[in-house]
Amino acid sequence: MKFLKLKKEDNTKIYPDTIDTIDKVNGRKILLEVIDADIHFKVGKRIVKACNGLNFKIYKGETLGLVGESGSGKTTISRAILNINKLKNGAIYYNGNKISGKLSKHERMNVKRKIQMIFQDPAASLNDRANVDYIISEGLYNFKLFKTKEERLKKLENILNDVSLLPEHLSRYPHEFSGGQRQRIGIARALVIEPELVLADEPISALDVSIRAQILNLLKKLQRERDLTYLFIAHDLSIIKYISDRIVVMHQGYIVELGLAEDIYKNPIHPYTKALLTAIPQPDPKSKNDRLKIVYDKGDIDYEKCEFIEVSPGRQVLATEELLKKWSK
Repeated sequence: MKFLKLKKEDNTKIYPDTIDTIDKVNGRKILLEVIDADIHFKVGKRIVKACNGLNFKIYKGETLGLVGESGSGKTTISRAILNINKLKNGAIYYNGNKISGKLSKHERMNVKRKIQMIFQDPAASLNDRANVDYIISEGLYNFKLFKTKEERLKKLENILNDVSLLPEHLSRYPHEFSGGQRQRIGIARALVIEPELVLADEPISALDVSIRAQILNLLKKLQRERDLTYLFIAHDLSIIKYISDRIVVMHQGYIVELGLAEDIYKNPIHPYTKALLTAIPQPDPKSKNDRLKIVYDKGDIDYEKCEFIEVSPGRQVLATEELLKKWSK
């Protein structure tokens, strides 16, 4: 990229504090952009490269699905967006402002206010010793988003109504609710401070199958009503297809394919994406034996020697020219 410079002493890239927020290709507003993100962890004497050279954008108002098997780096990059995990290299921008690295107290609070997270396990993410009133109000207190008790209670009543809970639930504790209701409380806690970007880290994987569709429909409804932008993390491509506009496929810390959800489902290119698609459970048991199952074998493919190749506008695959020709046959 043109705005990147190199330090002469260590060849480390320097990233500016601000960048453009309008995509020059499609004219859409970029709410969040991840550029060349590397995240490494030291485990004993070893260095674990959890994420490597990640590049993606999240446009205002869309849902970007992030999919991959466990350990592929999905949650790791979401925690980096929240500035919990530190980048080894690269940068993350929100609304054109760099939010990775050292931030002032005011900048940190602004990021926390505008970017919220919905966690995978509602039972573990809610304080069982606090009632619902305190759990949801905590953000309002931290960011001083009300002037009177009446205003605070009105905000609570509105958000409870939005997630299909009742005002009398405020005095109850998390253990008194079902799993689906607890996740609704978690959603209310995240949205009561009116964020712009919501990181949903497998928010339905701990729920019963019958409840999952309800929570997905609720998230889509809230997105329309509140003009929200989602980064939706999952390992189930059937769920990702339902809720996402674009999809990022990750494997072993690398993005291997990126594009519109419809394009990836109709014409997957990377063999790992194809393998994920064939793993989707089918509602008709008779089709189980008719479907071609693909097991991805990375073999001697070296992701570090591959590059992102744009196969169509907005569609990218991590490959070499030779591999792309082979996979496209």
